[in-house]
Amino acid sequence: MIERVLEQLPAIRHVLVQDRKHSHLNPTWQDVSVLESINAAMKPLADFTDVLSGEKYVTVSSVKPVPELIKGDLLSPSPEDTALTASIKQNICRVLTEKYNSPAIQVILRKATLLDPRYRGSMEEADALDDVKHQLVQELLDLKEPEGSGEGASGESRSTAAGGNEDEPPAALRPKKKRLSDLLQNRRAHLTGQAQAAVPKRVQADVELTKFLQEDALDASCDPLMWWRDNQKRYPMMANLAQKYMCICATSTSSERMLSTAGNIATPERSCLKPQKVNMLVFLSRNLEFISNSLSRRHGSNAPQPGTVKPVVSCNGNGLQEYQVEPSRAGST
Repeated sequence: MIERVLEQLPAIRHVLVQDRKHSHLNPTWQDVSVLESINAAMKPLADFTDVLSGEKYVTVSSVKPVPELIKGDLLSPSPEDTALTASIKQNICRVLTEKYNSPAIQVILRKATLLDPRYRGSMEEADALDDVKHQLVQELLDLKEPEGSGEGASGESRSTAAGGNEDEPPAALRPKKKRLSDLLQNRRAHLTGQAQAAVPKRVQADVELTKFLQEDALDASCDPLMWWRDNQKRYPMMANLAQKYMCICATSTSSERMLSTAGNIATPERSCLKPQKVNMLVFLSRNLEFISNSLSRRHGSNAPQPGTVKPVVSCNGNGLQEYQVEPSRAGST
């Protein structure tokens, strides 16, 4: 914004000079000097602010490397800095240091940075890296075993409940005749599971963590979530930790966006909406893109277009609401 004001300064002065009532608002040379000093200190941080404010990609693992880059490079003192610019840079560095100085926050940031295949602990010193590795191994030992046996059944029940009563299953879901390779694959999976069960859990955790840290770091432009999806079979225990930490947002921007969405829905004209209705509308507004994509994959060309879905709310046995979405039928209100 300040940069935009400086760019449009001639036009602003031209307008204010012709307006006698507001001519006193014409910026003086002192005002321009202050704006230039603030812009010189704040402009290099604009790109990092936009990147860390995203919510569709991993940001928490970059919180620790980014401030170090900002304090060591972008906000380093320069002979060309004015007194105001130098003071702003010093205050920003102090605030960044104090903001992430909490031991609990440091532990989370170190774990997230180590689990990111783009860094793999390269941002940590040897002593701090050993502490984080010990904490991760202990957390891996405390993890519960994933319920892989019930995944297929639960997936079928969810797809049936979401798709409604169908006369016959799609061709892709019809059972296929088993081949010899399928039978051998099941036997191999059974033997592999027995071999893994014979290995102590601590040994498996140490092996996975050591093997993960020995690999080369990914390019900075790669997606760590895609990497973990492709390598979750190689690191089954660490993949669970990656799911736990990679979903953390680095800033509160996503929460502020959620509040803005709620403010656009609960307007003064719609002040009689009940809280559960507001929750449903906010949920659909924030997830409409994913809902439309899911319906498109499920129904193909017969999928409803965005804006033609309606929520269905039900209560489970514990009295908790469950959100489902079904396509609106033509002519329904």
